[in-house]
Amino acid sequence: MSGFKKPAVALALTLVLICGSTLLNTNIRLGEKARAVEDSFYTSVAGERSIYARLEEKLAAANGLWSVLVNYDEDAAKELSDARSSLTWACEDRDISDMAFVNAELSTAFSKALKTLDTFELTDAERADVEAYASAFNGAQKMIDQSSYNSSVNEFIRGTYDKFPADILAQLAGIEKPEQFY
Repeated sequence: MSGFKKPAVALALTLVLICGSTLLNTNIRLGEKARAVEDSFYTSVAGERSIYARLEEKLAAANGLWSVLVNYDEDAAKELSDARSSLTWACEDRDISDMAFVNAELSTAFSKALKTLDTFELTDAERADVEAYASAFNGAQKMIDQSSYNSSVNEFIRGTYDKFPADILAQLAGIEKPEQFY
């Protein structure tokens, strides 16, 4: 107990308490802000559906297109199915950068599937379905492209995360920047 009465020990304990409380406060407050920005990727807000919801729309449209394509070209249907499965797995893992990467792959596979179907004589009902799936898929991608999510991430990073002392404290507290969706 007498060790606590020494000025050097008291100063060291004070510094440890100050540093610890600063890091805890940073983790709580800055961490909450970072999570709120990233949560907007998954949660729709008034007037704008989330990117995650739009990805689900694209998956549904790809599944519908697959149901027509499988009757005409099994190889092209497998390629579309594989791209769709990759996006499904990335969504289940909730990894934003992986979702962005496989979203691009799904878009490529979807376009290729549409071109493949153009070479076949489809029934009127199938043609109408394909057009509806293409419209839903492209509409969802357009809304993803117009989403405010990436600008929110940029605003948070530039306006808060990369400002001194938050930039240093965030690293010390283990707070990661919200991920972009490109």
